[in-house]
Amino acid sequence: MDKDKIEQENGSMATSFEEVQQLGKQMEKRRDEEDLEEAGRQSDPEQFDDE
Repeated sequence: MDKDKIEQENGSMATSFEEVQQLGKQMEKRRDEEDLEEAGRQSDPEQFDDE
């Protein structure tokens, strides 16, 4: 994918199969809570909808 041609929008869906593949690779590399603790980092707090 050519990064110059991609204009990112928050909350948008993947628009091509290549983008889906790239997002899958990012998810595979995502660190879980244990990995973050070992690195001395904290995960983002849980977000709740109080409605």
